[in-house]
Amino acid sequence: MTHKKIQFLASAFAAFVLGLSASAHAQSGKPLLIGQTYVQTGPLASLSTEPLLGIRAMFTTLNANGGINGRPVELRQLDDAYDPAKGAENVKTFARDGAIGVLMPIGTSSAVGAIKAANELKLPIVGPYTGAGPVVKFTEYGFPVRISFDEEYSRIVNHLFTIGLSRIAFAHNDNPGARSAMESTQKFIAERGDKMVGSVAIKNDGSDAAERAAELVKLKPKAVVLSTTNDVAAKFITAYRAAGGETAFYSFSFLNGQKLFQDIRKDAAGVVISQVVPYPWNSAMPVIAEYQAAMKKIGVNDFSYASLEGYVTAKVMVEGLKRAGANPTPESLQKGLESFKTLDIGGIAVSYRPGEHRGLTFSELSMLKADGRYLR
Repeated sequence: MTHKKIQFLASAFAAFVLGLSASAHAQSGKPLLIGQTYVQTGPLASLSTEPLLGIRAMFTTLNANGGINGRPVELRQLDDAYDPAKGAENVKTFARDGAIGVLMPIGTSSAVGAIKAANELKLPIVGPYTGAGPVVKFTEYGFPVRISFDEEYSRIVNHLFTIGLSRIAFAHNDNPGARSAMESTQKFIAERGDKMVGSVAIKNDGSDAAERAAELVKLKPKAVVLSTTNDVAAKFITAYRAAGGETAFYSFSFLNGQKLFQDIRKDAAGVVISQVVPYPWNSAMPVIAEYQAAMKKIGVNDFSYASLEGYVTAKVMVEGLKRAGANPTPESLQKGLESFKTLDIGGIAVSYRPGEHRGLTFSELSMLKADGRYLR
């Protein structure tokens, strides 16, 4: 083998970031290390699937195009099994390994632990995949991207009262983030001078979904608001319909409508889902066209709101890194993110400044049609 050939193979190996080969010229400097603690195991692992696709699409395209100032971004991931203590420990591991920041911890419990550790270590944490109050409240090193659960549920309640549906019940996974969403909705209904007709907590594996559905059917609500994972939603809605319940279902943004349709078909028709990023099929919007092209480059042609959110969140991190100087550090990344003021990232704007880490303000409601597509 020639010396030139050996050099080429060595360069190709060095370009292997995120398990994918990136262009060798992106490797002219030491990788910029970013950590991610996420749910890989346990009943909530499905939360991670789609967002991780969008993140991979973003960094694969970025590194193939030369990285940031000739340096690739390396994403190092650790499982926290939805345990806040493990999430915190993972962040400490990333810091010891020299990570510049932490990207998108998945789920409320994971994010609560991760943010606590990140603030103690002065390590910026961008775009947790949750809108729970303890996560979105201002901290010096926390940079939420999506709107809060409070904002999502406030907008759902406002919509329901506007169309005359005030007899509202709630069904949620039996975990802290979903429970807080129920409590927020209860509060927003009370602010309207009314009361929630009832709520049920469903085990995270959905094993008692039929029993909980039977409980709620008896209360005869006109709308049931959901804070559930896809598997739990599919079991609950199917059982609710089978028990003769007639209601409108409204869900927060974690529900993947396409998967729900695949799982329960006609029973998914009419389910309304709050979305915190734009319509992923609207290629007229620059950030969507960019996302679609990046997804195709990793061989994924099925677009989704959750993978778009992963892509957008990774893009926010990248924009912060670009503003963090030639040799980014956690401190310069924090300053880079706060320099955004209000930054247009291709048709949607992200707002960060010292003392205020707002992120996006975007949301809209979409309804699943009988063919599994969305009506907006």
